[in-house]
Amino acid sequence: MANVEAEPDLPEEVTDALESFHEALGKVDDTFKPLLETSIEDIKEKLEPLECAKLDLVLAYAINSMFWMYLITQGINPKEHPVRQELDRIKKYMGKVKEATEKKQASMRIDQGAAKRFVKSALWQPNKEDNTEVKDQTNEEENSTVEAETTSKGEKRKSVEKLSKTTPEKKKKRKK
Repeated sequence: MANVEAEPDLPEEVTDALESFHEALGKVDDTFKPLLETSIEDIKEKLEPLECAKLDLVLAYAINSMFWMYLITQGINPKEHPVRQELDRIKKYMGKVKEATEKKQASMRIDQGAAKRFVKSALWQPNKEDNTEVKDQTNEEENSTVEAETTSKGEKRKSVEKLSKTTPEKKKKRKK
């Protein structure tokens, strides 16, 4: 950016502040340039209504903020000026738009509980009679498995007992 020419009457701190202000103003100009080159109507044609509202609020907030800065440069306290009320009003509307956006996003989410109920009701459910027959069959299968396990355990115990009984007898025979 262009340097601010220093006058001999200005202190160096003021000159530095003016240069940084000039650079910041150039950045603001660069930021708004694409928006200023295109008409707002052309931009709004491509946007949804909620996005148009956001754009309008951002523009209003930016203009009022720049006016706030102008008042400061003129030595006027902007906190006592009506521009503060306008900024507060814009912030309130920004909050309302944010709520509307959140509601829109919430409506797009899937209610998992409802989805499970839909799927469950759409699937075939066996009658109560069918359920009792299935339960009886599973109970019989479980009982037979338990019986098989207990008999195999009992056989293992008997074989272990036989081994333990024969071993001492063999030892006695060997001693004699």
